Amino acid sequence: MSFYASPRDVVALSSLNVDYIYEVDDLSFLRPLYPQDKESRGWVLTSPEEIKKVEILLQKNARLISRSGGGSGSNTIFCLIKMGFQCGLVGNIGRDDDGEFLLEELSPVSLQRITRDQQTGKALVFLGPSRDRIILRIPNANATLSWADLDLNFLDSFEFLHMTSLPGEGLALQSRLAAEIFSKVRISFDPGEVYARKGLQALKVILSHSEILFITERELELLTGLPLEKAVPLVLSLGVPIVAVKRKGAGASIFQGTEAWDLPAKIISARDTTGAGDVFAAGFLAGTLRGLTLPDCGRLALKLAGQSMGGLGREAYPGRQDLDREIQKFKVV
Repeated sequence: MSFYASPRDVVALSSLNVDYIYEVDDLSFLRPLYPQDKESRGWVLTSPEEIKKVEILLQKNARLISRSGGGSGSNTIFCLIKMGFQCGLVGNIGRDDDGEFLLEELSPVSLQRITRDQQTGKALVFLGPSRDRIILRIPNANATLSWADLDLNFLDSFEFLHMTSLPGEGLALQSRLAAEIFSKVRISFDPGEVYARKGLQALKVILSHSEILFITERELELLTGLPLEKAVPLVLSLGVPIVAVKRKGAGASIFQGTEAWDLPAKIISARDTTGAGDVFAAGFLAGTLRGLTLPDCGRLALKLAGQSMGGLGREAYPGRQDLDREIQKFKVV
């Protein structure tokens, strides 16, 4: 049996969004909404008043240039599907045009555990002149996902369960799931800034049952309150075997036990960095499933993430030929 015929590689439990991508001349027009948090690259909008303020600012300051499927875990699965893996998604979308758009875009994915309720989640992605970005998320249906929407038999039919942040009661749901399923499924976890801000204690259950943690250097500092060199040993001490740190402009650092690999990234001219970290996770998981060493998993992930930045949304995500071409450069263990 060929590798690509192998069933059920990765399933993600993720927010499912439609990304509306805007160009702006200056990202600072959003800062008055959140003067108390000048360092953040994104916020969650929950009240109608907040959303209305943003809509008014959009009309004056932003130009819509693209619409794409989104959600961190969904991006990772979309990329893995393009590269030939058998994948699934668990999440909630709305009974609306955005929901239909997502279903059509994700049609190769196993979607039997996608539920539908209310309106589909949205992410408003603002790209500045230097391609820095701010993302405003409107959770909508993502906040209604419940334990009753999960099917453990479906989830444990995959080799990996990839979890990313969920709104509402999502963290409690994922913590319970991690504790119940870890003995049957390998867990990878990408908390994002939203979960990292909750602190180490809030994420302890998921971390202690995860095999791979994907996290940016900034998120790691938010999570632990410590710089990289002190934060990584602390996270490893919780029982996470592999920590893959995405370092803006400096590639990635991979840690396992007492071993560490600092991997540089090629400097590229990015059109859109949205989802690049999710493609990094897809590349790393692809390398793991194909039997690469950890440093080669990191190198593959960086290469594929760099490729994804050449387009808007998901349009430049790597596919099967890209993976096969890159995989030839590495020795499979």
